[in-house]
Amino acid sequence: MGEGASALASRLRRQEDLTGVVLCGGKSLRMGRDKASLALAGATLLERAAAELERISTETLLACGPEPKYAELGRPLVLDGFGDGGPLAGLEAALSRSGTDWLAAIACDMPRADARVHLALLERAREGEFDACLLETPQGVEPLCAVYRRTCLDPVRAALRAGERKMTSFHRFRTSSGALPRIGLLPERELPGDLAGATVALNLNTPAELAAEARGGSS
Repeated sequence: MGEGASALASRLRRQEDLTGVVLCGGKSLRMGRDKASLALAGATLLERAAAELERISTETLLACGPEPKYAELGRPLVLDGFGDGGPLAGLEAALSRSGTDWLAAIACDMPRADARVHLALLERAREGEFDACLLETPQGVEPLCAVYRRTCLDPVRAALRAGERKMTSFHRFRTSSGALPRIGLLPERELPGDLAGATVALNLNTPAELAAEARGGSS
């Protein structure tokens, strides 16, 4: 990135062409209870993720799966239109509902979510004229910490109709213009300042991982 974390933070404001979505429709099988409702440092994981996206988006949606959940949080809910579609169905629902050109997506179980990351992803996507830009970590590409342009809607729908469920499966389906989606990557090591080593895409799947994060975690 060409600027430091302080410069990026100084421009943290709502982007008129950006909607946020927290993907929170998972079954939390390994955790044994609803991950979105777990408390960490005085707020639930879902509240923490939504609050970060609200720093830069005009509206933040909750992609809560096939049934309404979390209405008490007062944020718009979007429901899966494809059965057993996982987070890809949540992405489709959010892209369908969004009225902006861009969508910033984060999984609810990522406690280190930071609006500066999505701002950096959005800038990389705009600069590269990408249809989507995903964070790349040492563990691999993270499609649940990414930005997606509205042009991804047709490929995402096509993938779901073909029975695909993997978040990156839509990359091989064409947009309405007939082209394959242009996918950009932002390596975590290129994030500015303190973000570069913060393991920002860490996700919590088990009670042990939650307990470790509550104790201060480890980057």
